[in-house]
Amino acid sequence: MLNLKSINIMIKQKIVIVFLAFFSLFSCQSSERIHNKFLKKAESFRTTNFPGIYFDKLYIMEGTYITKGKFNIIPPKLEISRGSDTKHYDDYLVFNSNGTVEKFYAENALKAKQLLVRRTGSAIYGVLYLQRSRLIIEVIQAFKMGGGYGSYKQEVKIEGDKILVQDGEQCSVYLLGENL
Repeated sequence: MLNLKSINIMIKQKIVIVFLAFFSLFSCQSSERIHNKFLKKAESFRTTNFPGIYFDKLYIMEGTYITKGKFNIIPPKLEISRGSDTKHYDDYLVFNSNGTVEKFYAENALKAKQLLVRRTGSAIYGVLYLQRSRLIIEVIQAFKMGGGYGSYKQEVKIEGDKILVQDGEQCSVYLLGENL
C-alpha cells in the first residue's frame, strides 16, 4: 500500500517529466524555421548600406586573435587545427548581395572558388544587417543549450581592406581573396 509521502514523490516526478517534455518541445526549432527566419531578415537588404564590403567575393581568413574588448586585437594569432587531417585548410567568408553570409573551409583559393560555383542556396551561415549603426552577422547555431537550432550574433568592423568579425573574446580578420 502506498503512503502519502510516496504518492507526493511520484506526483513531483511526473510534473518534472511533463515540464521537461514541454520545455524540450518548445525550445527546439527546426533548421527550416531558422533558415526561413534568416531569409525574411534578408528581404530588405541593400548592399549600398554596407560600404567597404565587397559582395559575392571571396574573403580569406588572415588569422584569429584574442581581444581585449571589442576589436582590440592582442597578437600573436591563434593556431587553428582541423582535427587529425594533415592537409591545411583556410577559412573563407562570402557576403552575398542578398544579405546572406556563407563560411566554409578549402585547401586553397582555387578550390574555394570551385566550391562557390557549385554552392546551393541552402548553405546559409548567417545574415548581415545593421543594428543601431553596428554591422551584425547573425549566425545559425545548431544544437543550442535547450536542443534544436538557434542563432547568435557576431559584430563586424571594416578597417581598410580588412573585415574583422568579433565572436566573443576572439576576433577573426579576413582579407579580400582577389588581393592575395
